[in-house]
Amino acid sequence: HADSVQMANMAPMVNTRGPLYVHPEGIVRRTTVHVLEMYANLLGGRVGEVFVDAPDFVHGEAAVPALDAVVTCDDAEQDWRLAMVNRLPDRDLDCTIVVGGQPLEGTHRAAVLDGDGPDAFNDVDQPSRVVPREAEFRFVEGRTALPPHSVIVLTL
Repeated sequence: HADSVQMANMAPMVNTRGPLYVHPEGIVRRTTVHVLEMYANLLGGRVGEVFVDAPDFVHGEAAVPALDAVVTCDDAEQDWRLAMVNRLPDRDLDCTIVVGGQPLEGTHRAAVLDGDGPDAFNDVDQPSRVVPREAEFRFVEGRTALPPHSVIVLTL
């Protein structure tokens, strides 16, 4: 519904389960706030068509695709970004990206949010344990590997 939904909201924003935790010595920016910032500041205003074919990530009796993705661009369709989520908690996810019928080639910049394990989080003792980092992804015939348990915003 990206053509009609212009804004989404979240509650609660502070403490409880919110993306910000305020305590007497300061503020902890939980991992959720970093995802919100990445999506708000790195993605474009227009959503493009994307097709995802991925193996399932199975947990108990539930299963979802291991990869989720959305592609966006600016109004001039010049600045394209691909946001991807690798739901696999403990291994890279090999993927192939095709744009306009052509496999993606070369090295592309990205912002990556991942941690030192699937249970990594930010708290009062480690407020910057999980923060976005800059990275480069190399594509050969469209193929690359996404790090485990990560959110990636790739600049195309």
